[in-house]
Amino acid sequence: MKTKHIFWGLLFVSIGLLILLKNIGLLYIDLSNIWKFWPVAIILWGISYFTKNNIVKGFIAGIAAIILAISLFAFFNSSYNFVCNAFSVHNDDFDFTINENKDTSQYVASYTSKIKYGEFNLNAGAGTFVINDSTNDLVHAVTQGLKNNYDLIRDDSGDKSTVTLKMKKRQLTFSDEHNKNKTLIKLNTTPVWDLNFDVGAAAIDFDLSPFRTDKIDIKMGAASMKIKMGSKSDVTKFHLKAGVSSVDILVPGTSGCEIHCNTALSSKDFDDFNKINSNLYRTENFDSAKKKIYLDIDTGISSIHVSRYTTE
Repeated sequence: MKTKHIFWGLLFVSIGLLILLKNIGLLYIDLSNIWKFWPVAIILWGISYFTKNNIVKGFIAGIAAIILAISLFAFFNSSYNFVCNAFSVHNDDFDFTINENKDTSQYVASYTSKIKYGEFNLNAGAGTFVINDSTNDLVHAVTQGLKNNYDLIRDDSGDKSTVTLKMKKRQLTFSDEHNKNKTLIKLNTTPVWDLNFDVGAAAIDFDLSPFRTDKIDIKMGAASMKIKMGSKSDVTKFHLKAGVSSVDILVPGTSGCEIHCNTALSSKDFDDFNKINSNLYRTENFDSAKKKIYLDIDTGISSIHVSRYTTE
């Protein structure tokens, strides 16, 4: 057997086994700092080239693959734990408060009746980001962290208004509560929205059920995300691109929903969805439903849960 086959085979088997053991609760070892030893795999791989004996070469390549697998698993697992511990993670009631005793800033874009379509863009680094309420303004954002650390840019064209909230300085001190970036966003319920979020390591908690959303695009790094979709629009297209993450998506039971997923080494839990093929899932009412939601999910090592909720 060729050395490269041994290496890649053991690499994938080891990663898969580690994820499986973690998912079923049988992995209790703290691997948080082991990822730093990943260069050992490169060293062993190089040593194998100096060895003429194929058995020894295969053995060294195998050990290198196992070390690299453990290092990769430990790195991604540490990244996920970092996000969960560093930020205020959501709960089921979308509870989030800004501490007025800290440095807070407000950003407001006013609403006029001529605005029929809205586009909101958030460009930020690490932090906690929440949407859990509406506003009479077009956009109302309150931030806690560095004072006046965002620019609000507005561009109106006809009956459409584009609002961009962009972070100026992205450095963050996790050990100091004063400098943690928290952002509470409120949107007006009247316009049809396109929403675009580009954030780093983050805790995201969005209740979008009150809003008419045609397009939702989220790019994030290591993150914990919960998002509740609504059924106000006939068609909603949702795209998520994420690294190491925990993803929980709620969709209304009355809407037809299709999931297209491109996931690497991720656990998938899609309640009440029929599997069409390895990457495609649909609800049983997808063809007959008047309202449709398309979920396009592209993630790294992640835990992904999509479920349906009952609307009143």
